[in-house]
Amino acid sequence: MTTEAAPSSTVVAPPQMSRLSAWMTRAVALVLGAYALLSCWTLLYNVSPIAVASACVFGSAAVGLWLMRPWSRWIVYAISSAVCAWFVWYVSKLLQGGWPYDDAMSSVITILPASLLILCAIAAAAHVRRVFAPR
Repeated sequence: MTTEAAPSSTVVAPPQMSRLSAWMTRAVALVLGAYALLSCWTLLYNVSPIAVASACVFGSAAVGLWLMRPWSRWIVYAISSAVCAWFVWYVSKLLQGGWPYDDAMSSVITILPASLLILCAIAAAAHVRRVFAPR
């Protein structure tokens, strides 16, 4: 009979990311990378500080997400916050212009693309938070 206790393990293995989460993270990276390439393409025709900044920000977010680096979530949060701020500005300009219109279909068509964009931005931020959140 032995009186020694079994050594307790204090090291906890990191949780495994599901294949779907990894696939969705790479899909977000591809979308951000495509926008970065679009910004670079516009630089061929017109050099502007906004195009340079967006190419750098979206490109770094895309590379970070593709490589599954936790620091990239902060860039995605910043992009999502900027889209939310833009949406508030956009709706305020619509309201100043007399929105909602008398025709309901025109009102919906006017706000639908911006609503889909903000929905995607919020979903991307929520996804990277779930993937990279400390456990």
